[in-house]
Amino acid sequence: MEQSIDMKGIGNARELGGYISKDGRQVKHGMLLRTAGLSNATESDLRLLSEKYHVETVVDLRMDAEVIQSPDPELQGAENVHISILDEKEMESEMKKQNPALYEKFLKAQQELDLIPLLISSVDMGIVSDRLYIDFVSSESGKNGYRDLFENLRSLSPGRALLFHCTQGKDRTGVAAMLILAALEVSEETILRDYMLTNTYNEALILKEREMLKRKMIKETDIDRYLSAMDQVDSRYMENVLLYLKKEYGSVRNYILKELGQTEENLEELKKKFLE
Repeated sequence: MEQSIDMKGIGNARELGGYISKDGRQVKHGMLLRTAGLSNATESDLRLLSEKYHVETVVDLRMDAEVIQSPDPELQGAENVHISILDEKEMESEMKKQNPALYEKFLKAQQELDLIPLLISSVDMGIVSDRLYIDFVSSESGKNGYRDLFENLRSLSPGRALLFHCTQGKDRTGVAAMLILAALEVSEETILRDYMLTNTYNEALILKEREMLKRKMIKETDIDRYLSAMDQVDSRYMENVLLYLKKEYGSVRNYILKELGQTEENLEELKKKFLE
């Protein structure tokens, strides 16, 4: 596939290179990489990231608990930057306040590492919903996190690559990709197409999980909710955040300027660095 970076142990692994900007230039290949978590990376994956892509910065968008549970491997020549988009304490406090009984169920599943009820209850509590990405861009932790991402983009050395990821490489990473592409003035149509590629890259995984859940006699409606929290994307999630940003700020670009600490000059620098 055109966007693929051909990883063996890293899921949803692709790049933003080749997309066309408003002025007809294209995003440079091999500089902006987006993936799922790196904990299952093979030696050949790590070698490829170091030797072919010359990754200088790995931006990890996960929460502290996710990082502790599945730490990124060391990548030669690269700095690992941890930027949490979600505020764990605030999220837990809100969950507990909204539905104490459901929160207890969620905690039990979390403690027992029982992924199916954990993810289904996260949907029930509204942690995962079609407003999720709006929460990312409107929360202080999200604004701070994506602001830090842009600073790392600006400081990236010429000829080096930046890799950004979360756990599944679809939600926090998907919003990061949207913001980067919008900053480079890539069309909304292309942004949505890039977002939906997760379902292509995860096709075999989604099918396998759907069959596994059916064997466990999980209800069809619960299967869809599980997959939306796990490996599958829904266009409404991205469409909703794009509508929100246009309604509140006039454009995604204006959001980046107002909330992510960037200036017009900064954005021109990014276009000069990442477009050709």
